[in-house]
Amino acid sequence: MQFLTTAALVLLASTTTLAKNILLTNDDGWAATNIRATYYKLKDAGHNVFLVAPVSQRSGYGGKFDIPTSPTLQTNGEFSYPAAGAPSWGHEVDDDHIWYFNGTPASSAVFGLNYVIPRYGDNVTVDIVVSGSNEGLNEGESLFTISGTIGATYNSVFRGYPGVAFSGSNSNNSFFKDNLDLNDPKEPSTIYANKVVEFVNQLFKSQGDNPRALPLGVGLNVNFPPVGYQDESCEDPKWVFTRLSGDFATGADLAYNETSNSFEWVSSELPALKVCNNGDCSLPSENYIVDKTKCQSSVSVFSVDFDANLGLTSQTKDLLAPLF
Repeated sequence: MQFLTTAALVLLASTTTLAKNILLTNDDGWAATNIRATYYKLKDAGHNVFLVAPVSQRSGYGGKFDIPTSPTLQTNGEFSYPAAGAPSWGHEVDDDHIWYFNGTPASSAVFGLNYVIPRYGDNVTVDIVVSGSNEGLNEGESLFTISGTIGATYNSVFRGYPGVAFSGSNSNNSFFKDNLDLNDPKEPSTIYANKVVEFVNQLFKSQGDNPRALPLGVGLNVNFPPVGYQDESCEDPKWVFTRLSGDFATGADLAYNETSNSFEWVSSELPALKVCNNGDCSLPSENYIVDKTKCQSSVSVFSVDFDANLGLTSQTKDLLAPLF
């Protein structure tokens, strides 16, 4: 008869205690390397994970809510996985916890919450929605409104689920069948996946017996610095609390190129993004921590209560008072 060692029993008890139900999504598509690495690492940590993501690259779709217009795909999925003619939603042949949906990140997350888990996941209660890690950074309030990774997150938060958006610096849009290597300690997708597990597990540990991992209406935005092969001096970035706005915060902008007679997408520091009207004004911006320092990950808390604070509301009401 075999007996477990004390260490093994402690590990087993810890894993059992922390085992949670997680919906995992993104905007790069279900076949992206980052999301597949995160899926397997979260599963290895003992969690019950459902990966539900767009069939194609849907970066920059924000909170747009598209649903399939046909029961079959009219074009190939990302990396032709699957090809045109396949159903507009489906799962891996050998894993019914990995799903694609011919929609946007926001609608894909809701497809998971409203269809996949009730029908194929024993209708378990989802403890948290994890989006990412995105292949590319999503820093600041400007990208908060543009990013599909964050759009999937706040659409989940709208529905009462705790949500965390993770974004990495490896913007290579790679196919998991070509690039996934869960045993390579310098592979960025693997490092990010391990950090996601560390972060999510801490939320669950702190949750204890509370019914929620985060307050109702609250989500988190996390951005990872270059790691591993991108920066071999960084394999375990520190966590730093940040703000979405603040010094060095940038937003989407355009610049005219005289030579080519065309416009270019650029990031610019915009004045209103430096203003602090809510939250902890002493915190650094996401852009500062990820862009100006080394080996540090930004962690920003956001609320889906988008109303202005009382002071700003009162000032504006006074300006419009003659109309009322």
